[in-house]
Amino acid sequence: MAKINWFPGHMAKSLKELKNSISACDYVIETCDARLPLSSRNPRLNKALQNNQNKKSMLLLTKSDLADPIQTAKWIDFFSQQNIQNLVSVMAVNSLNRTEVNKVKARILADNQHIIDRAKSRGRRIKPIRIMINGIPNTGKSTLINSLIGKRSTQVSNRPGVTRSLNWLRAGTEFELLDTPGILMPKLETVAEQIKLGISGAIKDDVLPFIEVACGLILILVQLYPQAFVELYKIEFSDDADYKNWLTSYELLEEIAFKLNLIKTGGVPDLDRTARRLLTEYRQGKLGRFSLEFSDQTITFPSSL
Repeated sequence: MAKINWFPGHMAKSLKELKNSISACDYVIETCDARLPLSSRNPRLNKALQNNQNKKSMLLLTKSDLADPIQTAKWIDFFSQQNIQNLVSVMAVNSLNRTEVNKVKARILADNQHIIDRAKSRGRRIKPIRIMINGIPNTGKSTLINSLIGKRSTQVSNRPGVTRSLNWLRAGTEFELLDTPGILMPKLETVAEQIKLGISGAIKDDVLPFIEVACGLILILVQLYPQAFVELYKIEFSDDADYKNWLTSYELLEEIAFKLNLIKTGGVPDLDRTARRLLTEYRQGKLGRFSLEFSDQTITFPSSL
């Protein structure tokens, strides 16, 4: 797989605007995908925030209903113990769950209580807390914003790159939210980065070959959830097979095609349909709650395809 230079013009422009807008905010929420909390963070966003040392921030692991709950809890502990500058709260959320969203609201208010107290002590009107919400594409920023506001105010899509500009939105009397476009890293050089972001949908599906991305998902599931994979597709592992290479993942994709009866004329497995079905069902949580990264286990990826 070749190196991908993925930095459309609107992302470069938005990063510059984002840096200029941080000073106008009281608080920053960074969204990342709970299934891949490391790979779904953009170091450039973190660097921009660190240049504004007085801005408190929250790291929000979104789509937690799709991730392995045990691994999500470990990731929250991992980030909480990192002593990251500016980071005061780490939470996981299913943004479609009202109870969980209300807990996020309560944490935001608690983190910004000093602003409320200062206004009260000076006899001033308590202004809405101004919050920037940022993250890479397809980490659920628009869904979160709509849930905080309580109505559909921004376009929601499972395609990355829908939000193209910075927009201020009012969330009742408590918050003003700055919706920012998803900004991906300028270069994705490693197979691991490309595959995991391709699986989650952070990279548009027409950028990477579906079959290769699906093989990457198989490679991850076989290493992190071998028993669950066997139970899903009733495929027995061979004792002498190497399940950490692309060829074996490709062969397993063929087996899945036969198991799902996705066959072309002549009895040939339809790998494209199988790959699309596998990825779609994973993204929708139909396969199960599987994370793509563990905080305490490394996945072996080939250096190239």
